Amino acid sequence: MGFYFLILIEEDNMLNLIKNFLVTLLTTSMLTMVTIAQADWTSTLGDLWDQTKAKTANLSGVFNPSKPVEIGIAYGTEKKPWFEWAIAEFAKTEEGKKIKITLIPIGSIEGAEQILQKDERIQVWSPASSVVEELLVEPWEKEYKKNPIISDAPLALTPLVMVMWQDRYGAFITKYTEVNFKNIASALAEITGWTAIANQPEWGVFNFGHTNPTLSNSGLLTLVLMAYDYADVFRDLSVKQVMNEGFITWLKETEGAMSTEEESTNNLIKTMLQRGPSEFSGIVTYENLALSNLNIAEGRWGKLQIVYPTRSVWNDNPYYILDTPWSNEEKQNAAKLFQKFLLSARAQKEARDKYLFRPASLEVPILDNDSAFSKLKDVVKIDVATIKRPKAEVLQQLIQLWKKVQ
Repeated sequence: MGFYFLILIEEDNMLNLIKNFLVTLLTTSMLTMVTIAQADWTSTLGDLWDQTKAKTANLSGVFNPSKPVEIGIAYGTEKKPWFEWAIAEFAKTEEGKKIKITLIPIGSIEGAEQILQKDERIQVWSPASSVVEELLVEPWEKEYKKNPIISDAPLALTPLVMVMWQDRYGAFITKYTEVNFKNIASALAEITGWTAIANQPEWGVFNFGHTNPTLSNSGLLTLVLMAYDYADVFRDLSVKQVMNEGFITWLKETEGAMSTEEESTNNLIKTMLQRGPSEFSGIVTYENLALSNLNIAEGRWGKLQIVYPTRSVWNDNPYYILDTPWSNEEKQNAAKLFQKFLLSARAQKEARDKYLFRPASLEVPILDNDSAFSKLKDVVKIDVATIKRPKAEVLQQLIQLWKKVQ
């Protein structure tokens, strides 16, 4: 028992260290950003940690099951390769030998819906972003009068970015100066497409896409960034701003010209790479997926340009251990031990250097001599201006609004 409590205490300390590291990183790395962007990025990640419930001390007990404990993890597929590696390596450890982990690939929003529908396969929910947390917590608390999440922590960070073919990007900024959603809307409205934009009729129409916001985190966050761009603010987006008549009209026209059918962010970028510029001039995706596909793109259609928008948002890939009627302390303890492995220096370096996530652990910097990010310093923008995560009521309103304008 003493050994197990030591694990839990060390885990609490590690989570506190991570929090302190992120706050320090925010303070030092944003000195070159404008004041308002600096304040918003700091408050965004500060809010993230303020809302993190690292209740590892509540998971007491000795983990010594008589037979293997099985847990299911519903997760965003952008983490698939990393999670599969981690499960295989965790199984080789003494702690992991008695834990059987089943991965359930599912969209971030769909994962919340499955838990609300009492999918007993799921003991851990790991969406792409903690922004969607309230889509589970709010309705669950209304029904059960308790929070369904007993413990959480970010596993790895990646910002939302745009990806365009480099020649299209160059032509785009020549006309519009920068890539933002207002300018993308203007390009989508051009009936003759690239003829009007850059006198390139052979390029056809201007196509842009994101995932389905009713199923995928990146699609929902695209709507959030569109609303922030339209309102021209970095924080405190309100339902009133979302229900502005001008915004609704603009959203309907813009979304009507976009491709939004894909349910998976990973599949969306694969489609872009498979079909080339005629299918998509650009898309919204995660930084780690964009970086992972740079070489593939260049070998097929040409170079990709990663664009960090004026307003972005962190995807922190939280690890939510559930407190539900179909779970128990034994499963929660098993889930906590796997979380401990995912936050270890070894697993964090694997996420950083092979799968190009920004590490959440204090022990692993984004940039060092061995980091894959150091080799991509001419492509990656370390300082990212991010918006403050909106309230659940704003997210719900954006989802309902999107359904109506389709």
